[in-house]
Amino acid sequence: MGSSFAALICAAGSSSRMGSGAFRVKKEYCFFDPSFIDNEGKPLTVLGAAVSSFAAFKQIKTIVITVPPRGGWGKEAAKAALPVCLQNDRRIIFAGGSKTRRASVYNALKTLEEYMPQYVLIHDGARPWVSHALISRVMEAAEKSGAVIPAMPGVETPKEIDRPTKAKDPLIRRHLRRAQVVFAQTPQGFAFPEILRAHEKAAANESSGFEYTDDAEVWGQFAGAVTVIDGEKKNRKITFQEDLNNNTAGTVPAPAITMGQRVGLGKDLHRLASGRRFLLGGVEIPFEKGELGHSDGDVLAHALCDALLGAAGLGDIGELFPPSDKKWEGADSMELLRQVWESVKTAGWRILNIDCVISCEKPKVLPYREEIRSSLARALGIEKERLFVKGKTNEGLGDLGAGEAVEALAICLLEMGAP
Repeated sequence: MGSSFAALICAAGSSSRMGSGAFRVKKEYCFFDPSFIDNEGKPLTVLGAAVSSFAAFKQIKTIVITVPPRGGWGKEAAKAALPVCLQNDRRIIFAGGSKTRRASVYNALKTLEEYMPQYVLIHDGARPWVSHALISRVMEAAEKSGAVIPAMPGVETPKEIDRPTKAKDPLIRRHLRRAQVVFAQTPQGFAFPEILRAHEKAAANESSGFEYTDDAEVWGQFAGAVTVIDGEKKNRKITFQEDLNNNTAGTVPAPAITMGQRVGLGKDLHRLASGRRFLLGGVEIPFEKGELGHSDGDVLAHALCDALLGAAGLGDIGELFPPSDKKWEGADSMELLRQVWESVKTAGWRILNIDCVISCEKPKVLPYREEIRSSLARALGIEKERLFVKGKTNEGLGDLGAGEAVEALAICLLEMGAP
């Protein structure tokens, strides 16, 4: 194979069949099979496994990955789902998706145009078990025929039916011959200029309401015949959460672990001094002492800042608001928290829940707990039910037990991309 190739990995879908609410995951960003690891021994995500298979080929000069155009599942999330050795690979670029799979592929093909590969392999990012052998066979067949797909024979008798309606059950329209029916897989290989032109024509046709289900159909209508080679049984596609489990049928599927959720932990400790306000989560509590600090000393707001920043991988409060900078002297810690949350939110994250523990001998936190929860919830723009605060003493031990300090711990769970 002396031709130049590009790989186009489709990962712009919404994963709508992968659950809902807190259980919804972006399938391409999930870990799926403990036997699939990178060269550092770390587990691969679905997308990471698929991309790694194509990156192993020197003939593949460029790899473009389609990503959702909105929300937190875009370029940065896709990049984080790749193995570390590929995250800065110059061959890998990203293209925004669109409303349909075909339109997303067309966007990616237009992105590839400046690289002008001779052939392109178009692959579902949700097929992580694609083998090097299959990729190689598709490349060879594409060079020979210009258009090729791998496919598997059907094992059940296929029927063509009328579209079902609420008023009646569907009826069989046509009895198909199983020997003449195959089920398409990816990667599908095409001569690049021709598939790009075919997609241009399909875009105009799709505006009338017609939807193409794969690229072979686009080629078949606008460019010519498509060759079929044998696919592989293991080259299956992940559609539902249970597909992430690689066990045999009948076993309980393992829960999906998703790159779309992260936990952050924050801690802060301040000495107490006379003449300072005692602040917790923006609420001033009457007391003879208050937190000593460069800012207003709100220990709970500081701990929560670090928890959010840590979960999102955006640094820590000391980096963003260094105590050496006079700009932050006496600063309102709740305003710092709002700035932190804006950065985390802009990066595509949303808060699932927060739990906090405040340790001090005096004053008692319980009488002010609901006010503190409401204050923090307002600053973060979340429901109070997503956030809880507990007060503990230190049983007379150490500076905390002597009433000379106050400490706060905060833990948060963030989710990326889900509305």
